[in-house]
Amino acid sequence: MTLGRVFGWVLIVMAALTASAEAVVALGTGEYDSIATVDIWTLLTGRSPEFAATAHAGWSDALGAMLLAWPAWTVIGAFGCALIFACRPRRKRAEYREASMRFSLH
Repeated sequence: MTLGRVFGWVLIVMAALTASAEAVVALGTGEYDSIATVDIWTLLTGRSPEFAATAHAGWSDALGAMLLAWPAWTVIGAFGCALIFACRPRRKRAEYREASMRFSLH
C-alpha cells in the first residue's frame, strides 16, 4: 500500500515536470509541438508501440492509441491519481462497527 502511494506521488511529480516542460516549449519562439505520451513511451522502452490497424481491432487497441495520442502529463497524472486513490489507507470494518455501537441508542 505504501509503495503504491509513493509511486503514485512520483508519477504526480513527473506529470508536473512534464507539464512545466511543455509550458516552457509553448512559450518559446519556435513551433509548439506538445509532448505526447507515445514520445515518453518510446523513450522508456526504445520502440514505438504497435496497434492493430485492421477492421477487427479490439477496443483495447483503440483505447491504447487514443491514450498515447494525449499529452503526456495528463496520462501520467491520471495514473498517479488513480494509484494514490487505490492505495489509500483504509480503516478496518471492526472500527466502524465499534464506533456505531458506541453512539447507538440501544
